[in-house]
Amino acid sequence: MSIRDNDAVIVDFARTPMGRSKGGSYRHTRAENLSADLVNGLLARNSAMNPADIEDIIWGCVNQTLEQGWNVARMMQLLTDIPHTTTAQTVSRLCGSSMSALHIASAIFRPT
Repeated sequence: MSIRDNDAVIVDFARTPMGRSKGGSYRHTRAENLSADLVNGLLARNSAMNPADIEDIIWGCVNQTLEQGWNVARMMQLLTDIPHTTTAQTVSRLCGSSMSALHIASAIFRPT
């Protein structure tokens, strides 16, 4: 299988830890802060990536309740080095949120 110029590929990945439940160690950590730490870590790990080159953020959130009712992707973005002019959207589809976010992102690169 060959990769075309407009194929979506995963260059690196990370995930937030589990533990926001009632007794979890991250129960007092807001979703956008946990997400920003993750993104800052990815940017640090991939220093050749210029945050200004990021055109869009498509972020999965399992359950947007309470403080997560906002656009978590946008709130996270404001806590990182990604320019404020970059667009951001949050996908809320319960357990399928991250997979749906990947599908939306890959659809952007499909040839017409």
